[in-house]
Amino acid sequence: MAEVSDKTNRILVVEDEEIVRDSLRDWLTDSGYHVETVEDGEKAIATLNSREFSLIIVDLRLPGNDGLEVLRQAKTIQEELKGIVITAYPSVQSAVEVMREGAVDYIVKPYNLNVLEESIQKALGPVQVEIKPRKDEDKIITGPDIPLSVPENIRNENSSSALIQMLLAIQAQNNYLPEDALIWVSRQLAVPLTRIYNVATFYKAFSLKPQGRHLVSVCMGTACHVREAPRLLDRVTNTLQINPGGTTKDLQFSLSTVNCLGCCALGPVMMIDEKYYSNPSIEELKELFESFRQEKEVV
Repeated sequence: MAEVSDKTNRILVVEDEEIVRDSLRDWLTDSGYHVETVEDGEKAIATLNSREFSLIIVDLRLPGNDGLEVLRQAKTIQEELKGIVITAYPSVQSAVEVMREGAVDYIVKPYNLNVLEESIQKALGPVQVEIKPRKDEDKIITGPDIPLSVPENIRNENSSSALIQMLLAIQAQNNYLPEDALIWVSRQLAVPLTRIYNVATFYKAFSLKPQGRHLVSVCMGTACHVREAPRLLDRVTNTLQINPGGTTKDLQFSLSTVNCLGCCALGPVMMIDEKYYSNPSIEELKELFESFRQEKEVV
């Protein structure tokens, strides 16, 4: 393994979502850390074999080797390496497993960057550095690529209120928060981009990934589960050709699973936007989804 003169405050971020990965890199760099990022477990192991780090921040679900396996191998490569695991799919079992592998913290998405910072400081101690502005702060983002029509009165409010309202407006117009739009908001309000990402990842109302025009929710609660909710979910995933958390290529539907939709007597049940459907067959699902697609054409 290559020798490094000083590994203090060197952090490796392993995250497959590009926007989250880049925002963490920028935020940690501004906070005084030396940061490298990779998008999968294989590249993480290769990086750890060539350079030393004091901390690894790893997503639990990754392409190839999952975060747990990456953490396990990382500790064998660099015994003193500390690890923080982040996940959008928490469970008691996975929390216990990562702690057994020596992780210093287990953080659930969406998380507050202040919480992550506290965990990093507990692991590495505070960093005292001169914060220098990033070169890309001088970039001017203009033009029709930013789909915004935010009322002028919103921009004149205090920055916290204006930020939330502008993000809500962007989310409503696009069904997610495009990166260019967030850079534009940062310049309009003179708010650091890292703070905007902090807000965007903290509130569940926002999404950094493109979302479908219609939200499909399949109940997997106990009452629905015993009435064959898993089979209903299989029919939905096969019909839409996406898994829970995914969005169809035409951006018409996003699929999620929930613990309860509040209508157990109809179980197994699913919801499209605000409408409930009790145990539809594959044929009924095809007709249903097609009718929602046609609504777009009518509009």
